Amino acid sequence: MTGSPWLSPDLVLEDRVSALLADLAPADFEAVALGDFTALTSRGIPEPHYVDAGTGLRGVGSATAFPAGIALAASFDEELAEEYGAAVGEEARRAGFTVLLGPTVDLARDPVGGRIGEALGEDPHLAGALGAAHVRGVQSRHVVAQVKHYVAYNGEKRRTGHGLEPERGDSVNVKVSRAELHDVYLRPFEAAVRAGAWSMMGSYNRLDGEYVCESRELLDLPREMWGWKGFYCPDFIFAVRDPQKALEAGLDLGALGGDGGRTPEMVAAADPGLLSRAVANVVRAMIGVGLVDHPLPPAGEPSSEDHRDLAFRAAVGGSVLLRNDGLLPLAADRSVALIGPCHDGAIHVVGGAASVSLNRSRITSPRDAIASRAGRVSLATGSVGDVPLPPVPASAFTLPDGSRPGVEVEFTDGSATGTDVLPQIDHTLDPADPGRAWPRAWRTLLTPSTSGSHRLSLTLGGAAHVRLDGVEIMAGGREVEQFISGPHYPMQTVVELRAGVPVALEIDYTPGPAITIPPMGLGPTLRLGWQEPGDRLDEAARIAAEADVAVVFVTMATGEGMDRDSLSIPGEQNQLVRRVAAANPRTVVVLNTPGAVEIDWADEVAAILQVWYPGERYGGALAAMLFGETEPGGRLPLTFPRTRADLPGQTPPGHAPETLDYDEDGGIGYRSPGIQSRGARFPFGFGLGYATTEAQVNSGRLADGSVHLDITVTNLGDRDTTHVAQVYARFDGENGRELVAFRRIPVHAGSTAQARITVYPSDLARWSDDAGRRIPVPGSHTLHVAQHSADEGIRVPMTITGAPVAPRD
Repeated sequence: MTGSPWLSPDLVLEDRVSALLADLAPADFEAVALGDFTALTSRGIPEPHYVDAGTGLRGVGSATAFPAGIALAASFDEELAEEYGAAVGEEARRAGFTVLLGPTVDLARDPVGGRIGEALGEDPHLAGALGAAHVRGVQSRHVVAQVKHYVAYNGEKRRTGHGLEPERGDSVNVKVSRAELHDVYLRPFEAAVRAGAWSMMGSYNRLDGEYVCESRELLDLPREMWGWKGFYCPDFIFAVRDPQKALEAGLDLGALGGDGGRTPEMVAAADPGLLSRAVANVVRAMIGVGLVDHPLPPAGEPSSEDHRDLAFRAAVGGSVLLRNDGLLPLAADRSVALIGPCHDGAIHVVGGAASVSLNRSRITSPRDAIASRAGRVSLATGSVGDVPLPPVPASAFTLPDGSRPGVEVEFTDGSATGTDVLPQIDHTLDPADPGRAWPRAWRTLLTPSTSGSHRLSLTLGGAAHVRLDGVEIMAGGREVEQFISGPHYPMQTVVELRAGVPVALEIDYTPGPAITIPPMGLGPTLRLGWQEPGDRLDEAARIAAEADVAVVFVTMATGEGMDRDSLSIPGEQNQLVRRVAAANPRTVVVLNTPGAVEIDWADEVAAILQVWYPGERYGGALAAMLFGETEPGGRLPLTFPRTRADLPGQTPPGHAPETLDYDEDGGIGYRSPGIQSRGARFPFGFGLGYATTEAQVNSGRLADGSVHLDITVTNLGDRDTTHVAQVYARFDGENGRELVAFRRIPVHAGSTAQARITVYPSDLARWSDDAGRRIPVPGSHTLHVAQHSADEGIRVPMTITGAPVAPRD
């Protein structure tokens, strides 16, 4: 093999690829299409060896658990994103992987989307810029970045279909206009491709009736419009329903390992040109990213002190200070009451493919980190957070006719039905036998032994509607009750019950959304838990009143395989915040959530700090921010609405529509009509620091129509801070604005700092049917140099000349 031209770094990339292809026999091309890479590895070309790495390496116990993607998005920091990508790329390389499955650049169209936490927010420019930086970082370490999930995959409901395997029905069908597809959902992928991404993962969903991975039009689009020459893989198991159609459409590889349902006969009959292109795309990626010239080193420890320090900096840089009524930073001699899940119940990582196994020996909890800095710390449970609750005991259940203990269960296999009596609501359908009967309806009398507020949790793989005395109290669905290494995904509610008074409990259940993967232990489940009344809230209020400062921790668990049922904070956590704030107005609320939540108590507390899922350095980063050792650096990468109804994507609880109409005409997040007309609780781009800044702008117009913005920032405070300049464009004749540029500008206490941002005509582009591409929109536009999306900021005119483009309605 020595002397083989494809191994020579002196040749240009395409010559190396051509030389390798010329050395292959027809059977070799067919073997690669079936997932056998021997013909490549025997010639010195590494095969794709994949690792999920949304927030660190999944399944590698010693890997660094970095903050979730949404925290990275909140940093508004391209340099940090590139450093983050380089770190996870380096860890993948040290662990022996050649392809990193990430970053996730799906937009947060629906604010309850389960995977919002692993992605990069609601804005296509922000997601594109940070996704591109992440790609550059990963591939700088000679590892292929596989950008996901191409395209219009923005929620978990029916993403893999509905029904038990092998009869599982079609996945959700997304309907979107060509203009909206190009102006919104494709933009982050285009940015990643232009940053050099060598691979993309095809999504589960259908688009206008056709599976993305089986659509020649969609698979050809990046190749023809952006000149992309990388390779596609489909998402796990359910993204391809017709392997032959996907092969003929140009899906390079049939699966993330294996043949993906392709057969030797199918591949032998395929167009040889398609097979040749697929092999060329894989070979080009492996050589192009540097894996041939820089082979993988011997396997070693993935994590390092530098990476753990980066995890700390990313947690700080992505945390967003939403409110501060002069309370923060705290003085070290203050006594602090810590209330809520600040130790074992804290959520560090998102669930699903982006989850990371936590190395507990490296974790300092928020409780311990704060205790090491505060004058005195007191603790109160207050709430256990968003976790499954202990099982409701069998003694609380009586058959509907009152004759004896138990729960009446109606089973069905889809045709015949039968009934049984079970002692509790706790059932698992054997994943190795998906054809067996499943419990369609549960009926019982629930009799508590104490009076007061009872918190109920339903943990399930499937979908359920729960009623008490005929009134629906919970509705929703999950593919799984827990996905891989992340948190459990319970549904939660609080009801008032009286001791000794039975209430009719009914649960209608279907395993439909549940995925059944026996090797992973995944299958349909249903478990009912509760938490009986106690003095937790009273204790929390008492402990808070006795301290100088109260810190309340609020959690919400999400991840792959579920969408949130609402934006409401689960359980009794809202009540807890109010009780504590009433007892001590010097209350800080730490939001350990993946995205927006509805909060109508914001004005009742002194400070609110959004930390997202902050990774393994959560405790130390939080304590450092609270006590002023460093400043929360983030800005919101998505909108916090006043109510869920102000944002698009809403579906009734418990429903999973077969078709989703993306009819917003680009108006998602801060650009949605509800936010434009009623405003947000906290707008996109918003975030406070520990010092106040003031900006001035001088502008100039360049010959090509570009506008340069020279921004001078003055720090009016006595602490170092960072000003995040955000440039929004208001198109001629339109009311809404959209982000076109941003820049972090550090500035020392009492000093000034300067930065230049250039806005190009291409930054103000829209899809043109006539041109068949996005082109700059002619007109007299206005740039707003602002601090968030609702800030008028400083206006600067920008004129673009050329053929007219139809404005948005």
